[in-house]
Amino acid sequence: MKAPAASAPSRSLDVTITVKTMLVLAGLVAVAWVFVYVREVMLTLFLALFGALVLEPVVRLMERKLSLSRGRAATFLVLGLVVVVLVLLLLLLAPVVNSVRDFSHALPSIVSEARHSSAGAWVDKHSKGPEALQGHVKEIASAAAKAAGGILSVGLSALSLVLSTVSLIFLMLFLMIGLPEIADSIDSLCTPHGAGQWRRTSERIITAVSRSMLGNIAISVICGTIYGLSCWALGTPFPLVMGILAGLLDMIPMIGATLAGTILVLATLTQGLIPALIMLAVVLVYQQFENYVLQPTILGKAANVSGFVVIASVMIFGALFGVVGAIIAVPLAASIQIVTQELTADRRARMASLRATASGDKPAVGST
Repeated sequence: MKAPAASAPSRSLDVTITVKTMLVLAGLVAVAWVFVYVREVMLTLFLALFGALVLEPVVRLMERKLSLSRGRAATFLVLGLVVVVLVLLLLLLAPVVNSVRDFSHALPSIVSEARHSSAGAWVDKHSKGPEALQGHVKEIASAAAKAAGGILSVGLSALSLVLSTVSLIFLMLFLMIGLPEIADSIDSLCTPHGAGQWRRTSERIITAVSRSMLGNIAISVICGTIYGLSCWALGTPFPLVMGILAGLLDMIPMIGATLAGTILVLATLTQGLIPALIMLAVVLVYQQFENYVLQPTILGKAANVSGFVVIASVMIFGALFGVVGAIIAVPLAASIQIVTQELTADRRARMASLRATASGDKPAVGST
């Protein structure tokens, strides 16, 4: 008769949560709640820091060339930018608003003319796209009219926008003035090796952010000017609106220029097939000029990121911060890439050394 098998010893799992762990978790929850509660303030601080980094090389250039103190150089630069923006607003605000309103009222007739053109009739016959577009025209026109009216409206929202803009300007100015002191404070907390890594990383980030954004703005101005003049020459409706829209869309990496070109070609289709084909040729030629001349010359390798990273960053930051996030996505992605490269530089060097040693120890194929 067999003896009964011994039962396996029972195992118990004890989980101990200390008071310190609970306090840490409570602190993390509190910090997360504070960030959610003051997210608009944090976004303003982030944009101010981003603007200060963009303008940092310009401030340094003014210090060297004009022999100004940092405070005066930053103040003159910010005041100059504010004056330029105000002058442009005074010159362009009324024409742009009037053009947008006229465009919203004329949009149904523009779509109708495009549908009844020779090329539009062919597309209309073989596709239901024009019908769907015609169905949404009233919604688009209503949204454009509301946007135009909102620009001119004076009320609490406009006052809030002005206050936020003024706060952003002053925050950016103070950050520009105190940026060297902030960098020195962080530098004093680092070891000699860490200090060198910090200085190298910060300089690379400033170069990437500044050159990417300033270059992107310059390229967008060129794009808007060329497309606007082309629309004016071809008789496209509302060339001023089309040029500004193309310049703004061109600031969005990868997809913005394609969207702008598509809109311009469809708008020019109202003037006939030949003007639309000419506009298509202008768009294609300019895209090659921008990709192979402007971007390498103006941007260089400031934001040396892959196409996949560009699209992914535009999607992520666009979802987080809207259009502003899509515009600043590439500099942010380049900054994250730079930080990652610097933090992993030592490990990558060790791994490369180990691989070189391992390959050197192996006998060559066919050796005796």
